Amino acid sequence: MSGVSTKFSYKQLHTLKHALLKHMQREGITCNDIKSEQALLLKINYQIEKMKERYNI
Repeated sequence: MSGVSTKFSYKQLHTLKHALLKHMQREGITCNDIKSEQALLLKINYQIEKMKERYNI
């Protein structure tokens, strides 16, 4: 997925962030799942911060 470039709106990124946080609280989550989902969460948070700066949100 590292080569894929998709543009999301600020609202969509926040929705993804909250959905991922909820998903990470599921039963039976593995260490590998936690690592990959935390990495994705970091990317989402980074994009949200970039948008805040760019659009003075």
